[in-house]
Amino acid sequence: MKFDFAFRVPLFTGLLFVACLTAKLANAHDLWLVPAGPDQHRVGQALLVQANSGMDFPKSVQAADTALFAKRLTIRPDGSAGNLEPAGKEGDSGLLRFVPEHAGLHVVAVETQAKVISLEADKFNEYLVADGLPHIYRLRAKEQTLDQPARERYSKFPKALIQVGDAGAGDAAKALGLTLEIVPLANPFGLKPGDTLRVRVLFRNQPLADANLGWDHPDDGEPPSGTVRTDSRGEALVPIAHTGLMAIRLTHMTRPKQADYEWESFWTTLTFRVPDSPTK
Repeated sequence: MKFDFAFRVPLFTGLLFVACLTAKLANAHDLWLVPAGPDQHRVGQALLVQANSGMDFPKSVQAADTALFAKRLTIRPDGSAGNLEPAGKEGDSGLLRFVPEHAGLHVVAVETQAKVISLEADKFNEYLVADGLPHIYRLRAKEQTLDQPARERYSKFPKALIQVGDAGAGDAAKALGLTLEIVPLANPFGLKPGDTLRVRVLFRNQPLADANLGWDHPDDGEPPSGTVRTDSRGEALVPIAHTGLMAIRLTHMTRPKQADYEWESFWTTLTFRVPDSPTK
């Protein structure tokens, strides 16, 4: 397994390394599902989830219209599907809402409508470096197309884990079937600072090897707190640094060469809150 708790970024040149840390692209915004604080996680009471878009977790720079999401789903502690409803906007956050009917671990997720965007050559190259996609950069370099613009189709698949009450059922390791998904292989609500969380990345329900995972905490700024590559099983270890909100993120890109776009990217995030007192 390639494992690195440092700020490891593929080094093509010193210039591109700087670009990785400073690139701020219009489409390069993660989408996070950020649940209300744990004091609002009560059985039978509507629970709000923010849909925040940005690169400085969890600060949002744009409010998503949650009514336009292609899919919205809640998985209850017993594994059954529940409703995740659009609930308007508040400031720069889109809002979603569901009512937990039982104590335990709930999973919420959405899928955005796919969009196509055009990027100038230098912006696309910076984006590839910033999002840990060196194979695409190397391919463009090999084909001598680094000076050519790009047409890209992209969609996003954020997910959040929410613990309601101090106990109850629920399976954090259950995959939802999202096109791109980060699946924790342990319940993060049972972890404490100093632990590690093993996760598996699935792309179209198959393990994704050599995927560049990053993790973030509030107030850590735009670059990820750290990165790690998944192994041949699509798995990696993510360190738990402290309690509170945390997000793990990933972008994966393919080259379908369609008539109106050449590249297709898939974005995913996993958000959860490391508790002050781990769940037994």
